[in-house]
Amino acid sequence: MSLIKKLVKFLIFIALAYAVGRFVVVFQGSLLTGYRAPYVQMVTQDSAVIRWMTEDSELGVVRYGENREHMPSIMLEGSSNKNHIVRLTNLEPGTRYYYQTGKVSGYDNRHIEKQWFYTHPDTVKPTRIWVIGDSGDPGPVADQVRDSALNWMRENPIIADEASSDADPLIDIWIALGDLAYTSGTNAQFQAALFEPYGDLLANTAIWPVYGNHDDRRWTYFRVFDLPQRGEAGGVASKTENYYAIDYSNVHFVMLDSQESDRSKTGKMAKWLQRDLAENDKPWVIVAFHHPPYTKGSHDSDEEYDSRGRMQDMREIFLPMLEQAGVDLVLSGHSHMYERSHLIDCAYGTSTEFSEENIVSQGFEGKQKQYQKPLPLGAHQGTIYTISGSSSKVDNGPMDHPAHHIGLREAGSMVIDVVGNKLTARFVNNEGQVKDEFSITKDAEFSSAYQGCNR
Repeated sequence: MSLIKKLVKFLIFIALAYAVGRFVVVFQGSLLTGYRAPYVQMVTQDSAVIRWMTEDSELGVVRYGENREHMPSIMLEGSSNKNHIVRLTNLEPGTRYYYQTGKVSGYDNRHIEKQWFYTHPDTVKPTRIWVIGDSGDPGPVADQVRDSALNWMRENPIIADEASSDADPLIDIWIALGDLAYTSGTNAQFQAALFEPYGDLLANTAIWPVYGNHDDRRWTYFRVFDLPQRGEAGGVASKTENYYAIDYSNVHFVMLDSQESDRSKTGKMAKWLQRDLAENDKPWVIVAFHHPPYTKGSHDSDEEYDSRGRMQDMREIFLPMLEQAGVDLVLSGHSHMYERSHLIDCAYGTSTEFSEENIVSQGFEGKQKQYQKPLPLGAHQGTIYTISGSSSKVDNGPMDHPAHHIGLREAGSMVIDVVGNKLTARFVNNEGQVKDEFSITKDAEFSSAYQGCNR
């Protein structure tokens, strides 16, 4: 046998050995093992999913009702499991339900005071949204971001003249912008970065995540979350958990997958997005995905090979669809800082191609930066782009992308309130300070001087 043939066989052996070893590592890191406290998933107007994990295989049971002292409804699993998933159906919209998990022989009382949830309303109501990004590095910074935001929301109820109550939900919609478990998205890392520090909130508030690059390194993400595939939470059925829609009050949310799904113009995600946006009848549209279209933070959206072109794809292929549909706000993470644009439009090239012609409005000053948009939804009325990827760590970067009006090297998260025809968004840092605040007001009488782009 020639030396070249021996070398080829050796290289093939090395490649196969690496592939097998990699598979074993991914498989073992993705196994759902250990105890996990009950948490709620995929809450809709008439349903909710209750999940928990036990050390031993057992037949799970959930009892639930509108009164903690009397929970008459019972739902059993079909078979014994360690990873328990029970879907509650035929619920009433806008209603608080209490629940308790256990097995046939008895219920678990350890977390019962936290175990409740509100179904989504079927009427328009003030809506509070909490947005965390790249939260997957557990430690003091992540804890500070969590506590400062929750405390700020408690001290600042969404309706100023209405006192908050322990009976009211603190958060209506909780969005996570990807990278929920560093560095590889293993089950153990999800437990340390999500289920332990956010356990009290997960027990009663569904989290709506988007898929990040670190989540993609194992199979855990899709094993720990239940996400709508059939339009259960609103919008058009996507037939996948990678991307989906949510309707809540007068807001339509679109959660895209910038990591794994086909990002081509003719791909399934793009076709679904166009159908979903075309059928939307809500006056507010908020879109979230992991990789930002504009950033000069810890990532550079100008660099074609940064993140293997994902930021470029989202900017060039998906932004025209979003802006054509009148999307109001786009949320991204990935860069570990905070960046925010004015109302902009039609900026689909690199930062050197951005100009004042892409700025629909610089807003006007007040308590917060204030922007106006006309009603109803219409093409190219301007969109605000934010990057909030510093919920567990802050990195360096020049933050000089001309599309962005604000850049902050600070840890924090976003609190967004939608009340009628006004959306107000704030970046709350890890010390509880509001470091950026802006609003969008929609008015049928408002007429913008912006004439749109010809692209």
